[in-house]
Amino acid sequence: MLQLLFFLFLAGPASAAGLETGAVIKSDGGAFFRNTIPQVARMGDGRLLAVFGSVAKTGGNGRVYGAFSSDGARTWSQPRLLIDDPQMDDGDPNILVDGNTVWVYATRTRIPNDIRKAWTTMVKSADNGNSWSQPKEIFIPRQYTPGKQHNGIRLRDGTYAMGISWDLWAEKGMAARTEGEMNLASGLLLSTDGEHWTLHGNLYAQSDDKVRPGFTNGLCEPSLVQLSDGEILVFLRSGGPHHYEARSRDGGHTWTSPVPGSLTGSNTPTALWRNEKKPDEIVAVWNSNPLNRWPLVAALSSNGGRSWTAPRILANPGRQVSYPGLTQLPDGVLVAVWQESLENGGRDIRYGRFTREWLLGITD
Repeated sequence: MLQLLFFLFLAGPASAAGLETGAVIKSDGGAFFRNTIPQVARMGDGRLLAVFGSVAKTGGNGRVYGAFSSDGARTWSQPRLLIDDPQMDDGDPNILVDGNTVWVYATRTRIPNDIRKAWTTMVKSADNGNSWSQPKEIFIPRQYTPGKQHNGIRLRDGTYAMGISWDLWAEKGMAARTEGEMNLASGLLLSTDGEHWTLHGNLYAQSDDKVRPGFTNGLCEPSLVQLSDGEILVFLRSGGPHHYEARSRDGGHTWTSPVPGSLTGSNTPTALWRNEKKPDEIVAVWNSNPLNRWPLVAALSSNGGRSWTAPRILANPGRQVSYPGLTQLPDGVLVAVWQESLENGGRDIRYGRFTREWLLGITD
């Protein structure tokens, strides 16, 4: 059984008129120096699970950790190592929850990363994260497969769905030298057991309007939500000044052609969540700046993502605050997590608690 050793951070949570922020894990001078690309989910017992990658101050390989919160994100357990191959880099984790069963997936690459081949590994818990299986590989029929950073979801027909991306150069047996040379397409993985997945869709658009030369080409890092009418909405990272979007009316098997969406932002992913208290609404968290990965903002849509309320700022330190994850507590409070770069090269994993009323600018 996992011993939940809760600890408060010295700075404590900060709050202002409906928004409360704090740290899941702070950068240190040791094993948790550079903490990256988190996700968060509410488990069957009501606790929150946050997962993230981490690299030590001294370097070495990337590892995937999980931490738990029993008080709605205000305090977190000591991180527990979930996925680690000392000879490989493990990172970019995401989560799938169905009742008391939790799956955590991660991307594994060589050291150094040659952008030729990536593997997806998985651990599973049938008891809300108290015990975990050994890591196993999940087969995906592509070569270099980043971009499954958004949590998997359970569709209303019981099928599990999770986004994925792949580099088109690796499919041709070649390797991009840098991220700016990568050319990415995306699709949707579907499963009935969380372990065996089939790939559907080929979402791609040429990045003719890249904002910076180092930004990726094509479309990657899909974020997904199922709307109240059953339609699946996907937002995709692009190198241009807008996120792209595509929609499916048949459970993710076929898709509309991707088009620039209504959210301004570049080269970063979005977190999406369907409001459990008002199922006709969805919430997005993303970087609204087309040039930089700040500020991190949130907004609400009541028409399936076609238009949004005015963005509210979650974090804006003048440096990177990106790769958000998003979930909701039973009382309706929304919880986001993200990575925040520090001036010394480290990274914190931060959280924000906020309400629908805060998003709408409603005050008591």
